[in-house]
Amino acid sequence: MADDVSTNNVLILAPVGRDAGACARLVEQAGLVPRVCEDVSGLIVELDREADVVLITEEALYGKALDPLAAWVRAQPPWSDLPFIVLTNHNEGARFTAFRRDLVGKLRNIAFLERPMQAISLQAAVLTAERGRARQYEARAYLSAQQQTAEELERLVARRTAALEQANERIRAESEQRERAQAALLQAQKIETIGQLVGGVAHDFNNLLMAIMGNLDLLARRIGDDPRKTRLLEGAMEGARRGATLTQRLLAFARRQELQSRATDVRALVEGMIGLIKGSVGPMIELKIMAPEGTPTVDIDPNQLEMALLNLAVNARDAMPSGGTLTMALDHQKVAEADTTLAPGDYVRLSVQDTGEGMDSETLARAIEPFFSTKGVGKGTGLGLSMVHGLADQSGGTFRLHSWQGVGTTAELWLPVAGRAAESSAQPHVSRAVAPSATILLVDDDTLIAASTMALLEDLGHRVVEAHSGKEALAILSDGLNPDLVITDHAMPGMTGLDLAVAVRARNPTLPILLATGYAELQGELSIELPRLAKPFTQEQLSTEIARLLPIAPFKW
Repeated sequence: MADDVSTNNVLILAPVGRDAGACARLVEQAGLVPRVCEDVSGLIVELDREADVVLITEEALYGKALDPLAAWVRAQPPWSDLPFIVLTNHNEGARFTAFRRDLVGKLRNIAFLERPMQAISLQAAVLTAERGRARQYEARAYLSAQQQTAEELERLVARRTAALEQANERIRAESEQRERAQAALLQAQKIETIGQLVGGVAHDFNNLLMAIMGNLDLLARRIGDDPRKTRLLEGAMEGARRGATLTQRLLAFARRQELQSRATDVRALVEGMIGLIKGSVGPMIELKIMAPEGTPTVDIDPNQLEMALLNLAVNARDAMPSGGTLTMALDHQKVAEADTTLAPGDYVRLSVQDTGEGMDSETLARAIEPFFSTKGVGKGTGLGLSMVHGLADQSGGTFRLHSWQGVGTTAELWLPVAGRAAESSAQPHVSRAVAPSATILLVDDDTLIAASTMALLEDLGHRVVEAHSGKEALAILSDGLNPDLVITDHAMPGMTGLDLAVAVRARNPTLPILLATGYAELQGELSIELPRLAKPFTQEQLSTEIARLLPIAPFKW
């Protein structure tokens, strides 16, 4: 029954007399193909091949085991209902009535023809049954087409569903990425806003410290040998120095500190700090260094990097009160595509990993904020990680922090590869020839700072002319002052120190100019290189810088 059209096959089961031959001839005359079966078992075998109609005499079934035939009928597919034509005799009685009723129940699609009959009656019954079977084949073909259509529809639906799932997954991933980018942007904006505020406060604080340290420096030379006064003065100076350190950390966070970047061998720097780090973390913490040879040099201020590593090591120590392992590792990383924190290029990743208590997600999210600390009162300023973050960002890299509660914390400094050999950290020799005292034009808009700096300079034996703005300084120069040196602040209203330097150089290209500033806010404004003195500075630092610029003997300490 594999074809979709009728095969015209008629199975005949008439084992008694000449009925089988007679039926076969009538079937052939009707244009159909007869196939005679010997018994019920042979009929079932032929049914498994193919048949359109079954023609059976009543006596071929009476008294026979019909369960196998009934099982075949029940096993037909849903579209199939094979027609049976049973030729009966004039047998009457309850037994034959029950037998025929049983046949109807077992063979289902059954028609009875009573013998004797005309040939045309048999042929008409067989042809009618064959046409009914042909409609079943059509139903099979229709159901098959419907099934194929349904399967194809299911495949299309499955394919479309998979495509929609992939699209939804991409949308979800893009949404998550956008949310992360927005969160990173908001965090960056928040940090940037805090940085601007902190940078401004630190700059003002530097000015205050400049006045305090300058006056304390001068006072130290006038108190004599009184131990109590010396002790009090030294305490005040130590407080001022701590304040200066604090402002440097604030400026590092705000990315406005004065960096002396150069090509630095980080591997040599880390190995050179092993003794200092071991002394800082104590004997309960095992220190491991993983620094392979051939690590590229990076552009960084080595002094600031040393401070950053020391801060990270101390933080790791505090996270491991019962001891643990501190691992410092270096590796070379390539960034192919820009992300929210790094441009494409080569980087050296310096990681500091501890096996301490770790941080939860809320603490981790705020870890680099200034003044945020999980340490007890008096045990930290909350600026260590902020300073490290600012240093990395200002150096063209980034700072990443990973932490898991009960596992530990990993801090990563990503620093851009320098692409050149490490530069020597040795300080250049300073010529200190003896010369008469100099005439210095001092420019600072803050009268308190100007007075303090002027006192330091006069104490060094110099003649000082004071100006409180760039315009006032230019006016003094126009009136005929011919100074040996100009010392100017940078952040002044109306005209910055750089603007003043450009105007002065236009008049006198050889006049030395020293820029005294609290942070590196002048970077990128004008293409002019000036020596700088970072505020707050001491009289010794001031004298040394003047000696670099002028052939003047420094103050004898």
